[in-house]
Amino acid sequence: MSSTAPAKYTVATSIDLGQAISRLDLSHNHPEKIRRELSDTNTIHLLAGSLGLTMVDLATIQVVPDADRSAINVYQVGRAEKAFRLLGEGLRSYAQAREEGHTETFILAALTNRVPPLSIAEIDLRVLVLNRPFIPASWVRRAASGTRTNLGGQLASMSTTTTIVNGRMQTTSVTNIPKADEVCRWVSYKVRDGEIEWLYTLNFKANGRLDYVDETRRDAKEDDPAFQQVIKEVEEEVEAEMKKNGTFGKFGSVHTLWHLKKETLRARGVEWRSPSELNPNTSYD
Repeated sequence: MSSTAPAKYTVATSIDLGQAISRLDLSHNHPEKIRRELSDTNTIHLLAGSLGLTMVDLATIQVVPDADRSAINVYQVGRAEKAFRLLGEGLRSYAQAREEGHTETFILAALTNRVPPLSIAEIDLRVLVLNRPFIPASWVRRAASGTRTNLGGQLASMSTTTTIVNGRMQTTSVTNIPKADEVCRWVSYKVRDGEIEWLYTLNFKANGRLDYVDETRRDAKEDDPAFQQVIKEVEEEVEAEMKKNGTFGKFGSVHTLWHLKKETLRARGVEWRSPSELNPNTSYD
């Protein structure tokens, strides 16, 4: 760590804070707080250790907060290109996970209690941990599993990935149109972290290889026994009201349903966040 940029360096990268399109505005993930975490020597050492970096590797890298406090800059001051790349990617992934709603406690648990993926007996869980390194395996619960059929000649899936690299937004889209019908399996896992529950669905190709991981956030109260009864009652009440006035099941009516659900729960003393609030980069109809 340093408070100023090195006089000489080989290459540098900047990690912008507070600009992620999937960022949630929560009480625990203000950009300034994340900046302090990324500037903390203990956090850097934990992250470096999880990436297999040594103190010698770290000596070739400097992490410096930006002057206007809106970013963290990482400088390579030695020849260890791999160390610079790994730590830069690790810090960026840390910032992204925090901005998307994960708590500091959750990520530190993933770093300090990290188990070798190959030691995880459940193969699907092993795949999830390999693709989402900031998930403590012990926090994960299997939710459901099944199969789906992709029809030949029709669009089976399309994934779009948007990232911010050095301040510029880059979007990559991948489509899958099988030539013949194919049966593919899927499995989902739940992870609760504070106010939010993540649902990760692993979608596999017909040949058994991972196709993509679908990630959705929802209010953790949905799966909390203390709130399930009142949520069920409110959902039934709202649905009945919408059916009565003819708005239920219409295109885009899910937003009306969520608004009424939120207001009705609030009237009963329960604060609840809708899927659209927790997944700002997802469109719902």
